[in-house]
Amino acid sequence: MKTNPHSIVIVLTGTIIPNVTISSQHNNSEKRRKEYLECIRFYTQFSKVYFLENSSYPLENDDEFQNISNLMVRKFSPSLFPERGKGFQEFEMLDIWLKNEVDRIENFIKVTGRYLYPDFPKIWSECQENIDKKMIINQYLFVEAGVGLFFITTDFYRENFFDLYQSSDDRKGISIDFCVYEKLKSVPKKYFRGFCNDTRCIGIEGGSGRQMRNSLTDTLNCLIRKVNYIFDKHYIWLSF
Repeated sequence: MKTNPHSIVIVLTGTIIPNVTISSQHNNSEKRRKEYLECIRFYTQFSKVYFLENSSYPLENDDEFQNISNLMVRKFSPSLFPERGKGFQEFEMLDIWLKNEVDRIENFIKVTGRYLYPDFPKIWSECQENIDKKMIINQYLFVEAGVGLFFITTDFYRENFFDLYQSSDDRKGISIDFCVYEKLKSVPKKYFRGFCNDTRCIGIEGGSGRQMRNSLTDTLNCLIRKVNYIFDKHYIWLSF
């Protein structure tokens, strides 16, 4: 049975006060707060947004967040294992949210909270038009999955990704991107596919603190994605 496209919600993950300073050069909490607000206001144009936040920031006392229409704020305690990396903490928070959420969530688009996708109107339409899929996510063959943005049904997440964060540890070079990619190797291809629209984003990279740029490499990867999509909707055969 197909999912109602109007049931798709957007989930933004956030950490206003970084829990790991050693791996992040973008630690100014006020700048991060403003970036989250900008993204929230952008994404609430499309659907109900759930903002998941897991730092010591007193989010419940911030009226700018509390007064945005179409926004549901979900506050979590900081992770007990921040040294294992941002991906570990993000998927740990997603697990806790789904285990405790009182609203009925059929499916969602997960966006790493401070990143804006200029092509999101097309991405949003693509997800609505392909809700027979259990997941839409970009895959880089033999490397990793693009977990900054993906569409997924909650049932598929529960079946395949609950507790997956436990395998992730940046200190050992095991990213959550790699863990998701490895898990999808065991999933029948009919259940998932890659995005056909441009998924380049803009924002400040947490690790480097630098502004993301649409470089020549990004442009080439975008063209490769479009050509590859004609033949194989799951993998990018070549990327830089």
